[in-house]
Amino acid sequence: MTCRFPVALLFALMLVLPGCSSQADGEPDNTSGHQEPAEVAEAKRFDPADLKSRLDGGENVYLLDVRRPDELVEHGAIEGYVNIPIDELEGRISEIPKDGKVVIYCMRGGRAGRGAELLTKNGHSGVEFGGITEWKEAGYPVVQPQSSE
Repeated sequence: MTCRFPVALLFALMLVLPGCSSQADGEPDNTSGHQEPAEVAEAKRFDPADLKSRLDGGENVYLLDVRRPDELVEHGAIEGYVNIPIDELEGRISEIPKDGKVVIYCMRGGRAGRGAELLTKNGHSGVEFGGITEWKEAGYPVVQPQSSE
């Protein structure tokens, strides 16, 4: 039993010590140039009816489809889309405008959610995501891209 106390004390010290400041006055050390990350706005799921209304009203929305090209051919896409497959998104993020609304979508929203997180971490705000399945289930039209084969 006496052997456990020193181990527990050691673990407690390990948890406390990394948070200690080396500054005598308790002020944080800003000499490293390190800044705390700014709060990142969260993306939200788009509502198909709201998106359709905004598009019909002429709102400038960057529609980003992150599916593979063969999925677009098979399932259609929202008119006006730009296709950047999710596995290429990080390398092509500079192509996406930061000064407007971005709606990112895939089939059901999983890949689009990951893409939206990547965009918001890279300074995009007002990002919405979702799936074309919801769009189609609401009865909204899609365009059928031609196969590039």
